[in-house]
Amino acid sequence: MVKRALQKRDFQFDVQAALKGVIFNRLINPGSELSVMEWLERDIHFPQGDELELHHLYRSLDFLVEEKEKIEAGLFNRLLDLFSMDTDVVFYDTTLVSYRGEGGGNGLVQYSRNKEKEFLVGLMLSRDGFPFAHQVLPGNTADVSTVEAVADKLSERFSVGRCLFVADRGMISGSNLEYLEDQGRNYVVGVPARKYKGVRDVVLSTRGRYHSIKDNLRVKETELKGKRYIICHNPKEAKRVELKRSSIVEKLEDEIDGLNPETQKAHRLLSHPTKSKYLRQLKDGTLRIDRGQVREEARFDGKYVLVTNDYDLSSGELATTYRKLKRIEQSFHSLKSLEEVTPVYHRTPQRMKGHIFVCVLAHLLERALQKRLREEEVDLTVPQAIRELGRMKAVEMEVDGEPYLFRTEASKEANQVFKAMHMRPPTRVRELEE
Repeated sequence: MVKRALQKRDFQFDVQAALKGVIFNRLINPGSELSVMEWLERDIHFPQGDELELHHLYRSLDFLVEEKEKIEAGLFNRLLDLFSMDTDVVFYDTTLVSYRGEGGGNGLVQYSRNKEKEFLVGLMLSRDGFPFAHQVLPGNTADVSTVEAVADKLSERFSVGRCLFVADRGMISGSNLEYLEDQGRNYVVGVPARKYKGVRDVVLSTRGRYHSIKDNLRVKETELKGKRYIICHNPKEAKRVELKRSSIVEKLEDEIDGLNPETQKAHRLLSHPTKSKYLRQLKDGTLRIDRGQVREEARFDGKYVLVTNDYDLSSGELATTYRKLKRIEQSFHSLKSLEEVTPVYHRTPQRMKGHIFVCVLAHLLERALQKRLREEEVDLTVPQAIRELGRMKAVEMEVDGEPYLFRTEASKEANQVFKAMHMRPPTRVRELEE
């Protein structure tokens, strides 16, 4: 797909080599583009990059952004071919990325709901965890406002037909659900139960037994105004929350016992983000535990609510599918832990978006390697596999005046990785051209 996008472009350097360099570096040894050059020159055998210069790496980021839609569409089709990517379920979520560099990306970096300089990254994953599309938006963009554009992309750019759209609580609004239904899409979306009165007062009061799905998941369902709601309960999480709240309340009781309401300590308790909701103030200013609020909070322990328009799948199947949304949280974590995703050295939106695209592509390689290792039952994690491959060294030597490249012995584990990826290890001895 990159080669096809390059056909109508006239570059004076090897763009594919530059992209391989920055993407492999992001996966193996992430750093700035400046450190990528040092890595390419000193730490790895990468002859395709011999002619590359620093500005070529930056220009390759621009190319990624300019050709983003074509590249993503090509990758989507390749994933379908190579891995039979499962698009019957599409997960979508967003995350805010902190920006600690200079400049502001010409409007991309904004003060977000966290009151920090951030920008927003949205990610789409297939059921089997492949990140096949993303978007980068200003930090003050509301999560809920991104859903319609994502739904359009599924139809127009990727020709995804019937699928179950799965998203977290930040994505719900009446207009979004109507839009998905107008497109003929089924969805299962988390509902912020405390925010919606009908859910809080009616749905959560649904009578009847929970049906156990797993040790830590029970479900029951109801309907409200023509919508199907699923109440999910995690007993282990409920116990954890209950113990935490009981501890807070117990300590509060000691703190407010005989406390003068005019003191700074009393004012601090009343303004505390957690403790204050369990307190009430009498007419004379005396602080007391708000037992009603404690009981109200207990109603939510270990519970979350889903809304769906899918009547083919059982409540248990939908709840289990929704829980897999955690994969996208793992993806965001991976994007950030491939060192820091924060593009400290980039000031323009073009370069920042290019940097994010590189992170997504590196994560895609990570997922692909993970899938192959599991399929071949290779007992290695992706980091372990990369370390085993990294133990192989390339050494240049002269024999009878002729230059040769020698590869050191590959470990048993490294050979397993090559086999899982359907690749042969590099040749042990190769004559070099002078």
